Amino acid sequence: MKLIGLFDSAYVRRVAVSMRLQGFAFEHVALSVFRHQDEMRRVNPLVKVPMLVLDDGDKLIESSFILDYLDGIAAPERRLVPASGTERQRLLQQCAVALVATEKAVQVYYETQLRPAEFSYGPWVARCTGQMHEAFGMLDATPASPLLSGAQITQADVTKAVALRFARFVHPAQFPADRYPRLEKLSAHCEALPAFLETPLE
Repeated sequence: MKLIGLFDSAYVRRVAVSMRLQGFAFEHVALSVFRHQDEMRRVNPLVKVPMLVLDDGDKLIESSFILDYLDGIAAPERRLVPASGTERQRLLQQCAVALVATEKAVQVYYETQLRPAEFSYGPWVARCTGQMHEAFGMLDATPASPLLSGAQITQADVTKAVALRFARFVHPAQFPADRYPRLEKLSAHCEALPAFLETPLE
């Protein structure tokens, strides 16, 4: 399999970390949607990452869909989300909130770092910033992850850790170490795992 995209995308990184945790071998094709647009368009006309190219040539897009596919073919003991039940719902809801946090972090970055200052709309930046922190606050308010007590890692752990690391990377001043203490503890634990170390953001 080939995973297309850079690890500075939280969406690409969550897929890559998950694949390593599940024991899937893959070739990383490091294409940027900004710097390699022509090459990317030949691979994916949507110019969107991540894309997972399967061994039979099929191409999958959208990180959540890709991860659902991988969970479906992974060995049962390596699945990151239960197949059914209330625990599945709980974990996927945490992933959804973490993805909102990520999406808003991306929007704020685009508005403040990529868009010319004269075209940046302050109220929109403030709204997205508020939504980003509301989402991270919701995640921080949930009980500590069982992972920290020795349980198996889940997709919620992966997605929350990747989301916080990304947001801190693009907005360092907004994420002092004591702002979201539970998430910080989870992030530190996850980032020390081999699957994360082998998939560096920078």
